[in-house]
Amino acid sequence: MEKVNWKILNAALWFEIVLAYFLPFEVTNDFQYQIGFPMSFLAVYDTKIGKSPFDSMHVNPIGFLIDVLIIYLVILLCVKGYQKWKCRFWRKRQ
Repeated sequence: MEKVNWKILNAALWFEIVLAYFLPFEVTNDFQYQIGFPMSFLAVYDTKIGKSPFDSMHVNPIGFLIDVLIIYLVILLCVKGYQKWKCRFWRKRQ
């Protein structure tokens, strides 16, 4: 088993946060907005004006960690595939 690549994990965390900000929300029940990709990890409820935003939000940390793990694995596979391709490419050129 390989060690965790902390640079890729850091990139996966930031990528998940940026995706949650830029991707459209999923509206359920006409008053709940689901945020996160590929799984939702933040739910924001439509409430009256003057209510604290923290009272109208629900954070699912397990969903967030699963999202980060999925993105980490995708990035890791892309990096390994690129390294393998680069090695083959340079071997053919020599």
